[in-house]
Amino acid sequence: MDRYYVYCTAALIVLTIGSQVFRKSFDPFAPIWLFLVGYIQVYVIQAISYRDYSIKIRGIDLVTAGNQRALWALAWFLCVYYSPLGRIFARKAPSAPENWSKPLVLGVSPLLITWGLFCSGVALSGGADEQTMISQEENLLRQFPMVLLLAGNMLIVTGRRSNPSNRFLVTSGIAIAALYSLLWMMNGKRSHSLFAVLSGVCSYYISKGKKPSFAVLFATSVAGALVVTVAIGWRGNNQYEHNLSGFVEYVSEFDPSKVLENINVKEKDGVDEADPAKTSKETEEYCGFLLMLDTVPMKSAYDYGSSYIRIFSTYIPRIVWQDKPYFGREEWVNAWIAGSEFHRDETFTGPAIGILGATQLNGGAIGTAVVLACIAILIRSAYEYYRLHAHTPWAQVFWAMTYYNAWLMVVNDDPFVWFYYVYGFALLPPLTFFWIVNKFFYRDSVDPNASY
Repeated sequence: MDRYYVYCTAALIVLTIGSQVFRKSFDPFAPIWLFLVGYIQVYVIQAISYRDYSIKIRGIDLVTAGNQRALWALAWFLCVYYSPLGRIFARKAPSAPENWSKPLVLGVSPLLITWGLFCSGVALSGGADEQTMISQEENLLRQFPMVLLLAGNMLIVTGRRSNPSNRFLVTSGIAIAALYSLLWMMNGKRSHSLFAVLSGVCSYYISKGKKPSFAVLFATSVAGALVVTVAIGWRGNNQYEHNLSGFVEYVSEFDPSKVLENINVKEKDGVDEADPAKTSKETEEYCGFLLMLDTVPMKSAYDYGSSYIRIFSTYIPRIVWQDKPYFGREEWVNAWIAGSEFHRDETFTGPAIGILGATQLNGGAIGTAVVLACIAILIRSAYEYYRLHAHTPWAQVFWAMTYYNAWLMVVNDDPFVWFYYVYGFALLPPLTFFWIVNKFFYRDSVDPNASY
């Protein structure tokens, strides 16, 4: 019976994709597709791959309940997502600026590029390989690596929207996006490496009002899988020196079959079967979800969404609020201590529990229904806002830099980790700055209809 729910979840995803993908109105940059990509990896592929382990550790009844939760949660999410609510909220929001200052982009981009390189640990700071004691002020300045990618996407959009198209700006923007992906592969961060691929392809096409072919979409998915796998493999390798030459050697000997391990359809090679810590799947998203379902609230308390306070508290730096708590972390750690098959303590960090694990921690089935409805409305409203203003360069940059968050919402610790921990908080100020300047202070523009 537990498999029945998994297959129904897969069928619902396939039906949703199949009902849209061959339509002329199909938009590959709609957030629903990346949301479903994350969902099928965690609640279909992992549910099938880790079934035996999960039943052994959590029991057939809990596995069945978890798979049932995944099915109705997705059905509920889709109902809310395809409701009129997103369009209604999008129309109520202030319109995007029609103007786009090319001189402003050219003037600010060098600053953003320099700052982003500094945060990535390859310029000014002297590298990110060595962990050194740094001041709170410098630590604050290091939290904005995404401005490098923002600069690249702004150059792509500005170059493509110029009349005639400015190839130098477009090429520069693509090069910056590629550099960003490379830097974060070397830093062993899969998400940032993937962001560059997804945002670069998006800004290149939507700036002309075009859609990529299925061949381009396939190539993009392959490139995304490769950069993620390289980043993960490089982070955990002990065979190569952690420097540029070691990275080049690692890439030259890279085994493409590692991609299958990364998407959870193949077991990792060289695992010591006699070591329970190595064979355990507990820290995979699906198994983390089952842990939360097994533990909260019977053995550990709900957090009642307290982690979402960080959406606001993240803008109060520790220079000002030195004892600022990590809202929601105590409940997250307590759940792991109470439900893990291994000894955990207050210092435990790391594994993601996926969107359904987070919502179980928020408030069980009711928390899941409430949070998923809010997320569905949020991402559909953002998408409809972009569609309303898709002809404006600001909306194009905004969407290229945010649409992939739908994937992160599924696979992270909670749906908003991307904002208050990974990078979202760093993008909001510069995007707001460009919105205000182009909306109220700049009247000459890249023609909104030029080359669109």
